[in-house]
Amino acid sequence: MIDTLNEDKELRIGDVVGHTDRIVIALTKMRERVKNDSYASWIAICTLEAEYHPYVVWTIIARPEGWSCESGDYCLNIEEAVTMYKKRGGET
Repeated sequence: MIDTLNEDKELRIGDVVGHTDRIVIALTKMRERVKNDSYASWIAICTLEAEYHPYVVWTIIARPEGWSCESGDYCLNIEEAVTMYKKRGGET
């Protein structure tokens, strides 16, 4: 059963997302949810230190089945991640 309440969730720093369980360390909300029309979305920097690319900048969408992470820019360091984040509209 799909949890439609997830559509109303707000992404927060510290949330765990993605298939590799990365932690959100920065985020900017890009779009509000419009009921029966579109889902809320964020640009976020996420990290998982054990990975070769420890940082990723994703578009994260609050879908009924959970967080959907897409359009990843994988980065070797935080400076590169912040540059991509700002380029994609993220605010620091």
